[in-house]
Amino acid sequence: MRRWFTPRALGLGVIALALMTAMGALGFWQLGAYDKHRNDAASAMLHQPPAQLDSVLGPDAAFPASGVGQPVTARGRYDATDQLYVRGLPGVPAAYAVVTPLITPSGSMILVVRGASKSLQTRPPAGEVTVRGILEPSQATGDTLDRRRVTNGIRIASLLNSVHRDLYAGYVVLSRSSPPEHLPAVVPPVPDASRWVGLRNLLYAIQWWVFAGFVGFMWWRVVSDAPAQSAHGSVGYGRSP
Repeated sequence: MRRWFTPRALGLGVIALALMTAMGALGFWQLGAYDKHRNDAASAMLHQPPAQLDSVLGPDAAFPASGVGQPVTARGRYDATDQLYVRGLPGVPAAYAVVTPLITPSGSMILVVRGASKSLQTRPPAGEVTVRGILEPSQATGDTLDRRRVTNGIRIASLLNSVHRDLYAGYVVLSRSSPPEHLPAVVPPVPDASRWVGLRNLLYAIQWWVFAGFVGFMWWRVVSDAPAQSAHGSVGYGRSP
């Protein structure tokens, strides 16, 4: 055990610890840069030029992976009789999300999260409207509507029997409309960025941590080998010619 507490071992240990700390910090800095690149890329997706709804998601089409978080525009008229309310929707604390079907020129309806409200008596604008918002896929969970037309998630499959027309396989979180919407806006979820965004920074982070581990290994190797070399040398010098 003395080998670990010699001045040489302790001195090398201090140097190794300083190097490992610096390399570990550089790794976490690169990891932070990786996260920032991903967050910036995800936020940028929400600010892309909007596309026409039917060019991204057709009335009878499955929801495309590329459509998540895509800004879209659509026009039509709201169907107030099929309006519903969602409790517990992310971005809508302590209130209901007001979801109104928009009848598009295709004849099918796209659900539009118009905003938040504490009331279950919210009327949509009358006449033709043009909406712009963020396209989202059907949620994985959501019960059928209760007698007040309230549910706990926008799950398209569970809503099909509660509306009078076909539904698109997704919904739109409204950001603006013409005529203007009077409800407080709902913040859309930030989409996941591509796994390749910022990959170089992630690899740099792993590289710095590997270097830190290598420094620790080399310190252990040098210190553990030192007594054996010293003993070998003393035996050699003690022999008679």
